Formats: sequence, C-alpha cells, structure tokens
Amino acid sequence: MKKIGVVPNPKRDKNFNTARELINYLESKNVTPVMERKTALEHGFEKYAVDDDKLYSQSDLIIVLGGDGTMLSAGIKAMVHSKLLLGINLGHLGFLTDTDRDGMFESVDKVLNGKYRVERRMMVDAFLKTEDSTKSYTALNEVGVYMGGVVDSAVYVNDEYIDNFTGDGILVSTPTGSTAYNLAAGGPILKADSNMIAITPICPHMLHARSIVVGAEDIVNISIKSFTNDSLKIVIDGKQVSDIKAGQTLTVGKSNYYTNIVKTNNLGFYDVLRNKMFGKGGR
Repeated sequence: MKKIGVVPNPKRDKNFNTARELINYLESKNVTPVMERKTALEHGFEKYAVDDDKLYSQSDLIIVLGGDGTMLSAGIKAMVHSKLLLGINLGHLGFLTDTDRDGMFESVDKVLNGKYRVERRMMVDAFLKTEDSTKSYTALNEVGVYMGGVVDSAVYVNDEYIDNFTGDGILVSTPTGSTAYNLAAGGPILKADSNMIAITPICPHMLHARSIVVGAEDIVNISIKSFTNDSLKIVIDGKQVSDIKAGQTLTVGKSNYYTNIVKTNNLGFYDVLRNKMFGKGGR
C-alpha cells in the first residue's frame, strides 16, 4: 500500500495527537498519508491535504480514527470506490472498528504486511418518490422513519401487505445495523455477514407487533398513513436526510454497494458480540 487516507474525528481525537502519531508512523513505513483538505488546513496538516473525493478515490486504505459513527460516515464515501476501511476505536463501543489506540501500530503493520481479512458488509438503498423527483439514499446501518410523536404506517414486503404499525416509527436494518438502534428498539441480532433485513417497529402501541426478518433480495415498502408531529423524517444511519409526508411511500432494498471493513484480529462475530455487547471475554 502506497497511499493511505487518514480520517480523524475531531471530537474523539482532541488536538489530533493520534492522527499526528499515525501520520508519522506511516511516513516511517514509506507510505504517503493524506487527509481531507479542510480538516488538514485547520489542524496544521497542510502537507497532506487533498480534496475529499481524491482521498477516497486514490487511497489504497482509509484509516478511521473515531468510533462507529465515524466509520459509518466514512463507509458511505468509501463505498463508491470499494475502498478498504480500518477503524481505530477512540469512542465508546467501536463495534465496527478493528482495535483501540494501543493496538493501532500493530494493526497497521499487519495490514501493510498483508495479514488481514476483509468483511464485506451489506448496505441498503432507500427511495422516496415525490411529485418532482426521486430521492435516494444508501445506509450501512439502517433506514428509519421517525421523529417523535405517533406514526401510523403500513408495511409491505414484495408488495405483499404485512400489517399496519402504530408507534414511534419503523426501522429497516442491515445485519451490521442490527446491533445498533435496531437492537435498542428490541429487534433481533443478525450475523454481520448474513443476507437478511430486519423490519422493526419502534415502541409499537400494539402487543403483537414484533420485528420481521426478510431476505436481502426482498423489497420493503413503508407507506405513511398519518403522524402527530409537525414533521416526519427519513433517518439514514442516525442522520435526518428528508421529510416524508402522509400518503408517501419509502422503498428500501439491498444496495449494489458494500462497505469493506478490514480486520486484523482473529475474533469472530460472536467473539466481538460477547466482548462489546455483553461485556464478557472468552470461556
């Protein structure tokens, strides 16, 4: 690997000390580090400044310094170019990251020596048809429809009516996102490399309402009947992206894009789940 992008989270890497150490280390390995221009100029990394699109299109690897939120943001940008992401956890959970600050150099060495594997994470696309256009979005974790208040929606899978759900909203989750908001909303855990989608009502007002797991090739339609708040939002990986109105339908299905996450350890999905989610180590 000749060129590596460095994507720090300013809130997690205060004073950019970790980014500076990483850049110095990469240079000692005869690797060219690059950083997004605005961030680089604001924090004294002018030498490494490149345009954002070039960082993702020209780098052989993207090293993300932060937590799961930073990985999600980088994943959306990296997917177009099928670039590899290596996460160094400076946050709390770090479910998508490879190691923490103490293991950063060891992890980088393994990647430079070809001792790593790539987890190809499924993503989903969401489409909203309006009178004027079709809005489209891609998510690594989940697509949600919610924003406080009570939402009444009808859910269809492959145009087959499932049920009406009344509650705080609806989530459509990937396997990666199944351990995020979906899990907090009472949804199921899906193995990260599986091809499934979870549909989870958020705080439903019906005792019978439960999550539904469908195949990755299935198409989910969420038809909005009514809501009590002033507005209802489409939320992609935790970020509000658009309003959705009563009478409109959000369509969600498997994307052609993937997020490629680098792992240098031998931990399997259930090892990570046990360590990160349950706070338990090995047997």
